[in-house]
Amino acid sequence: EEILSSQPFGKCVTLHAGFQEHWGGIFKAHPWLAGPHQSYLGFSNRGGGACGEHSHAINLWQHFAHLLNLGRIVEVSATMDMVENDELSYDQICNISVKTEKGFYGTIVQDVVTSPARKCLRVQCEEGFLEWYVNFDDDNDAVISQLYGNPVERKLLPKKRPEDFQLEVEHLLQVLGSDLDASPIAVERSLDTMMVIAAAYLSHRKKRAMYIDYSQGYKLEAIQALRESQ
Repeated sequence: EEILSSQPFGKCVTLHAGFQEHWGGIFKAHPWLAGPHQSYLGFSNRGGGACGEHSHAINLWQHFAHLLNLGRIVEVSATMDMVENDELSYDQICNISVKTEKGFYGTIVQDVVTSPARKCLRVQCEEGFLEWYVNFDDDNDAVISQLYGNPVERKLLPKKRPEDFQLEVEHLLQVLGSDLDASPIAVERSLDTMMVIAAAYLSHRKKRAMYIDYSQGYKLEAIQALRESQ
C-alpha cells in the first residue's frame, strides 16, 4: 500500500489475485482427518472447496479495489472444476472474472491442487506494476515492483507462519481499542466476499454472468443473472 501510494504508477489497468494451494498442508496440521470427506472442506455447500476455503484471494482483490477507489464487484463470471462422487462435492479449481461498479475488470484464481503453493497479487498500472507474494521463500513474503524505465525492485519481508496470526490479533486489538475507524477485515468486507462466492457458484451452475445488487442487502435474492438485471 505504501509503495502504491508513494510512487507514480499511474492509472490502474487491472488487478489479479490468486490463492492456489494444495490442501495437503491442512490435513498434515489436522492428522485426525483422513481427507476432505471428513470435514467441511470436501463440500462446497458447507464453505469448503477452492472458492470457499481459499476465498482470501477474493477478499484481497476487494481490498485493493477499495484502496484504489475502483468500486465494489458487481459482475461475476466463474468456471469451476467440480469433484463429485458419493463422498465429496467441491470445486478444486475456481476461475473468476469480475467487473466493478466503476467498470473496472480483473481476475481471481483459487484452487486446492497447486503445489508448491502460489499466493499472489498483481496490480497492473499504466506506468508500472506491483506484485505481492505470500511465502515467497521459506523465510519471507515479497513485494516486487517496477516503474517502467527503472530497474525492477524487490523487497523481502521476513515472516514466519505464526506472525500471520500475531499481526492479525494486534490489528483486532487496535480496532477494539478504537484506534482505527475502519478495518480491511470488517464484517462488511467479509459479507462482500460471501456475495462474490455465492455469485461465482451461481455463475458456474447457470453458465451465465451474475449481477450483484447490494441495495437489496446481503442475500441470495440480490444476485441475478446479468441479462435479467438489465
